[in-house]
Amino acid sequence: MKNIKIQLVLFFFLGLIIIPPVRGEEIILYSNSDETITIANQLELLEDTQNILSVKEVLRSRNFQKTTLEVPNLQISNSSFWAKFQIKNLTDQQKIVLELPYPIIDEVILYSILPSGEYKMEKAGEYIPVEKRFYKHQNYIFNIEIPTNETRTFLIKVRSSEQMQLPLIVGTSNLILESLLTKDLIFGIYAGIILVMFFYNLFVYFVVKDRTYLYYVSYILTVGLTQACLQGYSFRFLFLDSSLLANQSMIIIPALSGVTALIFLNSFLQVKIHTPTLYKIILIIYGMYALAISLGIVGQYHISQNLVQLCAMLGSVLVFIIAYKTARKGLRAAKFFFIAWSIFLSSVIIFVLKNFGILPYNNFTFYALQIGSGLEVILLSLALADRINIFKKEKEESQQQTVNALLENERIIKEQNIILEAKVTERTFELKKSNNELTTTLSELKQTQSQLVNAEKMASLGQLTAGIAHEINNPINFVVSNVKPLRRDIEDIYQLVNKYETIHSSDDIQNELLLVNTYKKEIDYDYLKEEISTLLKGIEEGAVRTADIVKGLRVFSRLDENDLKRTNVIDGLDSTISLLNSEINGYIDLEKNYAILPDIECYPGKLNQVFMNILNNAIFAIKENTSRVEKGLLVITTSSDSEFVKISIKDNGIGMSDKIKAKIFEPFFTTKDVGKGTGLGMSITFSIINDHNGKIEVNSEFGKGTEFILILPINQ
Repeated sequence: MKNIKIQLVLFFFLGLIIIPPVRGEEIILYSNSDETITIANQLELLEDTQNILSVKEVLRSRNFQKTTLEVPNLQISNSSFWAKFQIKNLTDQQKIVLELPYPIIDEVILYSILPSGEYKMEKAGEYIPVEKRFYKHQNYIFNIEIPTNETRTFLIKVRSSEQMQLPLIVGTSNLILESLLTKDLIFGIYAGIILVMFFYNLFVYFVVKDRTYLYYVSYILTVGLTQACLQGYSFRFLFLDSSLLANQSMIIIPALSGVTALIFLNSFLQVKIHTPTLYKIILIIYGMYALAISLGIVGQYHISQNLVQLCAMLGSVLVFIIAYKTARKGLRAAKFFFIAWSIFLSSVIIFVLKNFGILPYNNFTFYALQIGSGLEVILLSLALADRINIFKKEKEESQQQTVNALLENERIIKEQNIILEAKVTERTFELKKSNNELTTTLSELKQTQSQLVNAEKMASLGQLTAGIAHEINNPINFVVSNVKPLRRDIEDIYQLVNKYETIHSSDDIQNELLLVNTYKKEIDYDYLKEEISTLLKGIEEGAVRTADIVKGLRVFSRLDENDLKRTNVIDGLDSTISLLNSEINGYIDLEKNYAILPDIECYPGKLNQVFMNILNNAIFAIKENTSRVEKGLLVITTSSDSEFVKISIKDNGIGMSDKIKAKIFEPFFTTKDVGKGTGLGMSITFSIINDHNGKIEVNSEFGKGTEFILILPINQ
């Protein structure tokens, strides 16, 4: 049999029943053409273990054994089986129909033995498509001709990879066809129940999103397909007469039915929680089913069939035990499951007892399995529906508990509000007091911040003033040192002029001219002229240098330019460098790589402060790098594109580590000694660049130098 549940009783309740041998032959009498007769219990059976016997050898064989079972059960075997019977026709119908309503046999051959000793052969079985059969039905139906009052001998050879039974029926074609229609109608009702339960539970799944319903839908589908395979409807309508699919479906579909049943059981009864030990056995059965399916796919049908039946037996007993143990714990769902499974097992027992001849072969016993399966599906659907009621009740109880908790919380909140209002009043007073203190502190912090910024400016101003004083001192000293000799030379010229003026009033002009010429030689008049020219030129250079310094200072300060203005940044760079000449000359080589830059929109005075801060730091870093062999180098490079100008200020100073580089823009951070820096210069620089919507990048390597790259937009 193919249904996975039948083997439970087959092995568990009855054991293996072997066909008892009975000697002698019996003629089957067909005397009433208005009825069908079952001849399965009057067959003589012969097993061909080697599958080599011919028809003549079978007819001569004395090894036939007569069965007394209502339906012979040939089990799962690699052997071929021969059934021999004789029918005497006592009716007026010469054309009689022989039906074998067991549509899962792979090969069925009917041999009609003629009086001459010859025979006619007709083949059927799963290897013969339904469309090629005389009767377009999944059952195996043969037309046999027996003249009235004559006897004919027949042989049937069967062979299959599945379990085989021989429920042979004889009757007229009308009676057999009416019987087929009745069977189709009954299976249609059963299929309708399965489909109704399938779509009903599928709809419920989409509504409640409970995966248990999805597992149950899968179980319903596989149970229905299993019955369709057993009755041959899957071969007739689903597999398009494919014998390969038919054989493999008899393994895969019952196996999936068992697997989905166990999955549904685990989800519905929470087996892993209630019976964890039995849950481990379920996992083992899963593995056995997987092995059975694998063997079936590779063509080991007999081993696979036996393994599926073993799994079915173990699974059925296990399900019964789990349902019983869970029901005893008071789980309401388990009671429904136990009742449904008990009904199904009862139908299996009836079906098996019919197969072994203990119960009569009639419509009730024949359809017992479908009846039990249908009732099981309906009862389990009711159990799942009751599950919704349980969920609803639990939800209502949960909601009531929530309402009670909310009421209790409301009471507690009211009591707490009174306490909180008093505390809030107290805390409000404390917060106001703290707020006043914070306001005072904030004001002091702002004042301190302003003082620190001013201190940084004053520090920069001090350095700038010292540089300017040094720069102006040189040309001024030059002017001052030239004034005294210039005055002396001018006085000599005045004396010479006075001597020329006295010549007009003298009588002795020649003598006076001689005296004047003598004086000119004394004062070295030619050298005097050259010296005066040199002194005037030196004074002029000192004045021009002083004027340049004043002009650079004015450009640097930009006191009259506090608003955005288009400015050439190179002018700002040069003015800043001119103020730092005293720090650069003699110590540092200055390299300018200026490109032609467009005027940018900026705050010129603030931008000059940026240049001053970066250049001052670069000069300081160069002087700090005492390990350097080469001379200090300061490289200023400019470039531009359509949107930005880029200014690079690079030195070969001491450089910075990654740790220091990460902090240079933090307020009050400095690497200079105490009293040499406030730590606000680079913080102010960063703020000014942000105000210009620009970016500042820093590349530095400790011991090798640092590069600051300023990127400023041309238009704000």
